[in-house]
Amino acid sequence: MKLFKTQIIFGISIIVLFLSNCDRKPNSEDRITITVNSIERETEKPRKNAFDTIELRIESFGFPKKEFPMIAQYITDSLGSVKIKIDRTEKYILILRAPYIYGGEDLIGEELKDGQTVTIDAIHLDKKK
Repeated sequence: MKLFKTQIIFGISIIVLFLSNCDRKPNSEDRITITVNSIERETEKPRKNAFDTIELRIESFGFPKKEFPMIAQYITDSLGSVKIKIDRTEKYILILRAPYIYGGEDLIGEELKDGQTVTIDAIHLDKKK
């Protein structure tokens, strides 16, 4: 009977531990804010008043290859920049989209610092050769 009670207590503690870890939210220390700037590749100047779309995609496990589902979409401001909050424990891809323009950047959260600026080169598809 004593062994049975011990097994029940052990089983309940395992279930509680499992449930508490399943709904784990990212640590506030792991959340950082970065600034993303879109610039013209040819001139190296910011894309002012372009209001580009920036897609934020996160790396996830997929079979037979990794997947990058979109988790957010942002529009750049009149200065060509946007602030994004990310988790430093994850890997991301930023994709810049506008008519006839494309750009992208890989981000590894561990390599970024809070307040860091990331630039994406805007490539004109009609000029790409």
